[in-house]
Amino acid sequence: MLTKRQSEILKIIVENYVETAEPVSSKSICDILNVSSATVRNEMVVLEKEGYIDKTHTSSGRVPLEAGYKFYVQYLMNEANETEFESKSYELVDKVFANAIVEREDAIKKACSLLADITNYTSVALGPDTASSRVSKIELVPLSQDKYMMIVVTDSGHIESKIVSFEDEECDPEEVKKVVDILNDVLINTPISEVSFRLKYIVDNHLIQEFIKYRESIINNFIDAFMQFAETNYYVSGSSNMLVQPEFKDSNKLKKLIDVFEQKELVKIIKDNPSGDVKIKIGSDIGLEDIDDAAIISIPYKNERGEVGNIALVGPSRMDYKRVIPLIKYIAKDIEKYYGKGNENVKKGRKE
Repeated sequence: MLTKRQSEILKIIVENYVETAEPVSSKSICDILNVSSATVRNEMVVLEKEGYIDKTHTSSGRVPLEAGYKFYVQYLMNEANETEFESKSYELVDKVFANAIVEREDAIKKACSLLADITNYTSVALGPDTASSRVSKIELVPLSQDKYMMIVVTDSGHIESKIVSFEDEECDPEEVKKVVDILNDVLINTPISEVSFRLKYIVDNHLIQEFIKYRESIINNFIDAFMQFAETNYYVSGSSNMLVQPEFKDSNKLKKLIDVFEQKELVKIIKDNPSGDVKIKIGSDIGLEDIDDAAIISIPYKNERGEVGNIALVGPSRMDYKRVIPLIKYIAKDIEKYYGKGNENVKKGRKE
């Protein structure tokens, strides 16, 4: 365990480096602590040997290492309170969830985008996994001659909708309606995650002769739509923010990180949070090869059925932890209120 003086020096190095992205000199530490340069240098030698900081090749300053960030987050960080962080940011979050006409999915997307804008990092939102919900009713609403809105109501009252296009087919509306009637007959009470499999099985084995009358592509459109329902809702905002981070000026390193976003590798990492509280993964904790200068902060939230979603921030290891952690907690809390109280105004949550 570090001594009090060593902890003070490490905290100064981390917080100054977070702010400036420049190595921290011993002189600046001396000025803050009002101690001799010899004392600071001796303590920094210990911190280097223990693997908390390192000396750069281009200057005499020190920068935090992965172990230094982890120690800081666990033992030294004081979360910023609202007097230290712009209260306007929290008010903007409240406005997203106070809008009575915004659908839940859109509200989460907007919150994800706002989080990226405020922090200048990349934000990720995972919607609650609805794959275990069961089909209660299927409706098809015509939008144009060849496009329909497929609406699926689940046993929990949750509503999903997807656009279904029949551009390559000459579809008789009455024919499509008959298909929907059949789908309602065979899919009621089927888990969303099993619908596409059940449809394929029925079609492949000709278990319902009525399907033979209709073009197979119509059914395939429904199968594709249900496969999308079963996937976890995954939103990424602010990927371009990583371009301004010095740690990702290397184009190869940045490309690998962008690939992680596009291939949805983050889903498994973000979901790996049995504690149910804020989870901070720094460097090697993330478990992705060549992504050693990054950090992920995530927190779960629950909807009214207890289904779990997640909000996360991805940035450099040099993330402003004390500023962004209370913000991401606040957003998760507002999301839970939004789910729990429908479209009631959540502004009062800031006073609770």
